[in-house]
Amino acid sequence: MISLTRAYNGYLAGTIVQLDTPTETALVQQGFATVSAGPVTPGNVSTTQNSGRAGIAAAGTAVVISNPSLTSQSKVTAFLSNSTADTTATSLRVTPAAGQVTITLNAAATAPVAIDWSIENLSGLTGIN
Repeated sequence: MISLTRAYNGYLAGTIVQLDTPTETALVQQGFATVSAGPVTPGNVSTTQNSGRAGIAAAGTAVVISNPSLTSQSKVTAFLSNSTADTTATSLRVTPAAGQVTITLNAAATAPVAIDWSIENLSGLTGIN
């Protein structure tokens, strides 16, 4: 994880994010970020990245990830990446829409929750077998 010292791909400066290792390494080397132990900054995310980690604060129930590549037909995968930190928020629902996806927990978090997410834009596929 890194703490951004400048805005990057829709993430605001001061935000703690988790990106792929080569991107994090490059941002640290260029002075755009510092290594952080986390956790990721909770709250809605606006990014052009196709994957990442989002955070929901204690008492929260959802996070919205805005991304221009999202459509209502986008396939978005999301996982609770630290589910042992919270005993009530144990599952989630993913609802894609044009330009954003909402990830909703089954219950309000009693501790900060991290969610790993990935967008799969599968064009050209049909339901024909």
